[in-house]
Amino acid sequence: MQIQYFGLSSFKITTKEATIITDPFHKDTGLVSPRGAADILMLAEKNNKAYSQDSGVSGEPFRVTDPGDYDIKGASISGFPLDQEGKFITVFLIEAEDMRILNLTHIKEWNMKESEIEDLGEIDILILPVGGNTVLSASQAAKVVNELEPKIVIPSHYKSKDLIFDLDPLEKFIKEMGGKKEETDKLTIKKKDLTEEGFKLVALEALR
Repeated sequence: MQIQYFGLSSFKITTKEATIITDPFHKDTGLVSPRGAADILMLAEKNNKAYSQDSGVSGEPFRVTDPGDYDIKGASISGFPLDQEGKFITVFLIEAEDMRILNLTHIKEWNMKESEIEDLGEIDILILPVGGNTVLSASQAAKVVNELEPKIVIPSHYKSKDLIFDLDPLEKFIKEMGGKKEETDKLTIKKKDLTEEGFKLVALEALR
């Protein structure tokens, strides 16, 4: 499996059987909208223009836009709606290649019930927003990491060049997590690579 980052809460996840693109953002964000072919398009907020600009996504992707369970091209996807100040944003659990990825998209509040958290089971890779203001703050995100205990943490939705959103820099979250990180342009991972001791924080360089 390979994971790459476009910016904000948009990722490209490539498995043996499918290419998944999440939350492609609009150019009004100040960034160039994601482009590329996909088999699966996942939208946490299908009616939010900022996170559903799919004109650059080619192919005929299966659209996952609502809570529920989906099985597509070797990937099992479960969507869970979270109430965010009166509106619902869907977070997604992706199971593929014997690994489990929880993508918290662009939530501002972590309010999943304890029973729901237990139902999630073990999380191998956690993708979560860390930039504050409209999403989780660095300290809130750190608490989520400590609660879920994933093996790999991939931060998203933080300040970047040309982005017009008012967000905190990634360094604020890195500091909250102890200051250690691995930087790369893409994460290539197999189940056997996952360690049982602690977690690894991976900061992905955004695709251009």
